[in-house]
Amino acid sequence: MSSFQKAVPRSSLSGTKLKNNIPYVSSGIPSLDFIVGGGLPVGSIFAVEEDVLGSYSRVLSKYFLAEGVVCKHSLFVASADENPKLIIQELPTPCSIQEDKTNQDVNSEMKIAWRYEGLGQVESSFGSNTNFGHHFDLSRHMDEMSLRDVDVTYCHLKPSHGKSKGFRNHLYHDLLTEIRKVLSKEEYQSGSKNKNILRISIQSLGSPVWLASDCDNENKYGQDLIKFLYMLRVLIRNTTAVVFITIPEHLFEDNQIMKRLLYSIDNSVRIESIAGSSKETNPVYNEYHGLFHITKLSGVSSIVAFVPPSLDLAFKLKRKKFVIEKLHLPPELQDSSEREQDDITATPNTCGGFKKKDIDF
Repeated sequence: MSSFQKAVPRSSLSGTKLKNNIPYVSSGIPSLDFIVGGGLPVGSIFAVEEDVLGSYSRVLSKYFLAEGVVCKHSLFVASADENPKLIIQELPTPCSIQEDKTNQDVNSEMKIAWRYEGLGQVESSFGSNTNFGHHFDLSRHMDEMSLRDVDVTYCHLKPSHGKSKGFRNHLYHDLLTEIRKVLSKEEYQSGSKNKNILRISIQSLGSPVWLASDCDNENKYGQDLIKFLYMLRVLIRNTTAVVFITIPEHLFEDNQIMKRLLYSIDNSVRIESIAGSSKETNPVYNEYHGLFHITKLSGVSSIVAFVPPSLDLAFKLKRKKFVIEKLHLPPELQDSSEREQDDITATPNTCGGFKKKDIDF
């Protein structure tokens, strides 16, 4: 037997790993890192299409920033809806993973019907065995001592009537100017010797607060939003910055805006909350708080994009953590669902990947 093992490349940047010779950072949620291909590559934009109330997307942003605090990354927090300092004060505290032995013992002793004994076990929680990233306790906030030495840049955007060069809405110009100012530092340049990661978090980009400061119609408002993301992508591409954006897509009157925004976004997901919808009374979703949709995955420095093991995903917001799992359907529905997924993924729709409804790889 050969004793040779494949060497795993390590990145010199703290809190990162190399994949395709590009440093990747963790989103703070192991299951999210797993389904998007191992994490978020530097120089990329990750977008979350918010749920109706925006509560779950806010949790994802907190994880992203909390992971940066633990890894000693620099943070840039921008918001027009609230004071960014309040967001930092609500970050979850890091903790060690604890397995629920009680549930494991119960599951090992359970007996299932004879007709299902031959079925293989399905992995529910993705990324549970990974060593990349950290675990956090949502029930407790970070103390002031943990946040004292963190390099944080706050950008509280305040709406006002007026236009700026290149944009009809001055908020986009102001935000882009602040990001360019921070990125001008040598530590965020790809060729620098003393490099560091800059985590940029933009809360509710394009919310009604942004629209209120624009005197023009919805169409021109969308043009500013599309132009901003395109310029932001060009700005961060050759840097060590990672952008995490939440977008209230359900508030846009024009359904084509989000589709055009995806051209400037590397990876994107959509959160669908079950509360208040017709799915709330469906027994299939009793164990979950919502559905988790992958809307775009890009292959960064790769010929093809990463393909997750399943496209039927759901999430749970437990007292201490946020978990993304494979959606378990009843046995009579599971077989037909898997056959439908296999048929879709077997036929490429584009040269760069394939689609399932509005899912673009």
